[in-house]
Amino acid sequence: MIQRESEKTVRLCCNKKNCPTVTDIGDGMVEIADDYGNIIKVKKEQASLISDGVKILAGEQIILG
Repeated sequence: MIQRESEKTVRLCCNKKNCPTVTDIGDGMVEIADDYGNIIKVKKEQASLISDGVKILAGEQIILG
């Protein structure tokens, strides 16, 4: 479930206590805060590839390009 926290932040929840957040920090960048308090800053294009990366790690084949 994705919940909007503010105009620039969404929370990615799986019915657990802590949920990662994704925040638009401007200049084409997002900040991702995980369940453990770690934070990374990446380009939006890179962040949008995360779900495909997880699928590949799980053994799924995806069509790139």
